[in-house]
Amino acid sequence: MKKIFIVIIAGILALPACKKDVLDRLPLDEINDATFWAKPEDLASFANQFYPTLINANNFWRIDDGSDNHVSSSVSPFIWGQYVIPSSGGGWDKSAWASIRSCNYFLERYHRVEGNSDLINAYVEEVRFFRAFYYFDKIKMFGDVPWIGKELQINSEELYNARDSRKLVTDSILKDLDFAIANLPENSSDDRLTKNVALAFKSRVCLFEGTFRKYHGLGDHEAVLRKGNEASEALINSGEYGIYSTGHPLDDYYNFFILNDYGITNEGIMWQKFEYDKVMHGRARRVLEGSTGFSKDFAEGFLCTDGMPISLSPLYQGDAHFDDEFVNRDPRMKQSIYTMELPITVSNAGAASYQQTPEFNTQRCNTGYRIIKFFSPFQNDLQQDRAIKPTIIFRYPEVLLNYAESKAELGEINQDILDRTINLLRNRVNMPHLQLNVGFTDPNWPNWEVPITPLMNEIRRERRIELSAEGFRFDDIRRWKAGKLLNNIKTYIGAREPATLQYHVVYPGLTRTWNDKLYFYPIPTQELVLNPQLIQNAGWQ
Repeated sequence: MKKIFIVIIAGILALPACKKDVLDRLPLDEINDATFWAKPEDLASFANQFYPTLINANNFWRIDDGSDNHVSSSVSPFIWGQYVIPSSGGGWDKSAWASIRSCNYFLERYHRVEGNSDLINAYVEEVRFFRAFYYFDKIKMFGDVPWIGKELQINSEELYNARDSRKLVTDSILKDLDFAIANLPENSSDDRLTKNVALAFKSRVCLFEGTFRKYHGLGDHEAVLRKGNEASEALINSGEYGIYSTGHPLDDYYNFFILNDYGITNEGIMWQKFEYDKVMHGRARRVLEGSTGFSKDFAEGFLCTDGMPISLSPLYQGDAHFDDEFVNRDPRMKQSIYTMELPITVSNAGAASYQQTPEFNTQRCNTGYRIIKFFSPFQNDLQQDRAIKPTIIFRYPEVLLNYAESKAELGEINQDILDRTINLLRNRVNMPHLQLNVGFTDPNWPNWEVPITPLMNEIRRERRIELSAEGFRFDDIRRWKAGKLLNNIKTYIGAREPATLQYHVVYPGLTRTWNDKLYFYPIPTQELVLNPQLIQNAGWQ
C-alpha cells in the first residue's frame, strides 16, 4: 500500500537537545520523565517531532543549486570554493545534533511505557529509522563522525570521543534500518512510517555508501551494494509499485509532480499531505520566482527521440534558436524546462498567460532554462504559502535507478534488469529502450576522474534526467568522485541570447575550479578546541 505522510505541527514536543561536544542537558521542565512515559500515545507524540524533517516542501528542489544541474542567481559559496570554515555551527553545533540526541533520549525511556507491545515497538522502530536518517546526513557531510547510540550526560566520557570511521557509522545506520524493516508495519492507517519506506531509504543509503567506497578507494563496497540490492528487490518483487502513466507520454512525467492526490498512483512510496488552514506550503510560487535555472550542461544531457545523444543524432536541431533545442528530444525535457507550450499562470477564470523564452531574469530564471518540475500555474497553487499539493518524499523510480546502477557496479547487470528498471521509466515517455550494448560512444560523455563503461554513462545520464531537481545531484557527484565535472563552463552558463547568439554568462568574470576538500564540509574551529580528539577533514586544516 502507498504511504501518505501528514505533517503534524500541533502537539509536537519542543525538545532542546544536546550536541555531543557541549555540556548541555535537556531541561527537566521541558518534559517530566516521571509522568510522560505512561502510554503508547506518549511515544507517538514524541516521534511526531521528527516527521516534518523528512523534507522541506517549499525548498527541497533548491538543493540542486549546489550542483552542475542548477545555476542560481548568486554563486553557491561551497561549490565555488568560497566557503569559510565557521567558528561554530556548520552542521556540528547543538541544533545539528539535537535530533540524534532526541532519538537516543526516546530509546532510553520508551520501555517505561505500558500497553500494547506491538504498538510500542512500532514507535521504537520509527525512532530508530529517524536516527539512521539523521546519521546518513552526517556521514555525507563530514565522512567520519562519532556514533552516539545512547543519551549523554554532562559527565559522559563520550563527549570527547574521536570520530568513528564511516564504515562503523554505516553499519550502525544499517542495523537501525534492518530493525525498522523487520518490525515496522506493512501499512499504517495512521499515516506513519512503514516497512517499505525503510526499504526505500536503505536502497538509497547503500547505493551512496557502496559507490562512495568504490570510487574513493575505501574498499568493502560490494557487501554494502548487495544489501541495497536486497532492499530494492524486496520493493520490486512486492508488486505494490509502478510508474504513473495515463498513456500520454508528452504530459505524464510533468503531471505526476503536480497531482492533487497520490492515492491515484502506485509510484509514490511516501509523500507529504497538506490541508487548507492547517498545514500549507508555497512551493509553486517559489518555483515561479526561483532565482535559479537549469544549466546548459543539464539541458544538453537529454537524448533525442531516437535514443541517441545530441552529438550523434541527425534529429538534433541545434541550439541557435531556443525552441529548436526541444525538437525531437526526450519528452522529459519539455516536462522539466519551461517552453511557451505551458502557461506560466492560469487564473481561476481560466485566463492563461505565457512567459517569453528564453528569459534571463535574476529574480526568476537566469539561464533561460526555467524549472517547471513541481510547478503548477494555477492561481490557487500560486498563493503565497497557501498551497496544498502533496510532496513526494520517496518514489519508486529512485529505487529502480538505485537497483540498476548497483547491479551494474557489481558487474551483474543484464537486459532483463534494464527492462525492469530504466526502461520502465523510458516507457512512460515513449523513449527507446536502453540496451546492454549501448551501441554508441558519445563524445560528450563527461570526463570522469574514475573511468566507467558506456552502459554506466547512460545509467548515470538516466538518473540525472529522471531525478532532476529532487536534491540528489551533488550527492551523486560526491559518491562518484566526480567533483571536477563542476569545472565545465557549461555547468554554470545558460542558453543562447537571441540578440547575440552567445551563451548567457551568469557570473561574468568568474571561473570554477574544483578542490577535492569539497567532498566534505569542515568541522568548525570551536569544536576542535572543545574536543582535541577531533581531526579536521583533509584540505581544511
